[in-house]
Amino acid sequence: MKNLFFGGSSQIAKSLAKKLNSVENIGRSKCNIYKKNYIVKDYNKRNIDKVLQKVKNKYDNILIFNGLFSISFLSSFDEKLFNFVFDKNFKIPMIISSSVIKKRLLNHKGSIILFSSIAANSYDSGNAYYSISKNALNFAGKILSREQKKRGVRINVLSLGIVDNKMGKAAKKISKNKIIIYRNNKYLNKIVNILKNKKINGKNIVIK
Repeated sequence: MKNLFFGGSSQIAKSLAKKLNSVENIGRSKCNIYKKNYIVKDYNKRNIDKVLQKVKNKYDNILIFNGLFSISFLSSFDEKLFNFVFDKNFKIPMIISSSVIKKRLLNHKGSIILFSSIAANSYDSGNAYYSISKNALNFAGKILSREQKKRGVRINVLSLGIVDNKMGKAAKKISKNKIIIYRNNKYLNKIVNILKNKKINGKNIVIK
C-alpha cells in the first residue's frame, strides 16, 4: 500500500507514517521518517502543480493533513484572520485534491483522505473560524466523492477528536471534549484499517 502525505510534519502524521510502509511526503520541510520528501515552498496551486511534476508514482491513498486552529469569535469578526484560517483548512486541501485528481496520481479505487475535526459539528465559543472551515471541508468531501465516483477515485473525510499535541491543547482550553492520545496504537490502527478498505467512499468518519 503506497501512501502520499501532504503536510506530514504534524505529530499525528509522523506517528501514522511510522506504522505504514512506503510513505512519501510533500511539505515545507524534510522529515527523515518518510521514504521520500518533496519540498513545496508555499501551498498554492502554482507551487503544488510544480512539485507534482516531479512525482512519478501512483498511490493507494493520498492523505491531506494541512490545517490550522486559531481561537476566534464571530461577535468580533476579523476578516483577515478568518480568510487565513479558511484558506488553511479548506482552500488548500481543495487545491491539493484538484491537482492530485488532474495529475491522476491515484490507483484505481484509490482514496483521497481529508483530515477534519469533530469541531465541525460543535458550537464551542472561541472555535468559530476553525469549526466553520472544517464544516465546509466535510461538505466538500461528499460533493467531491460524487464527482469522482465514475473515475474510481474515492474521497473520504476523517474527523478526529482533540489530539494531544500543541494545536489540541489550544483547542482543549475552549472545548469540553476529551483529549485523545494520538500515540495510542488502537487509535492509529483505526485510521490504517480505513486506508486498507477500498469499499469506503464519500464518508465522514469520526475517530475518537
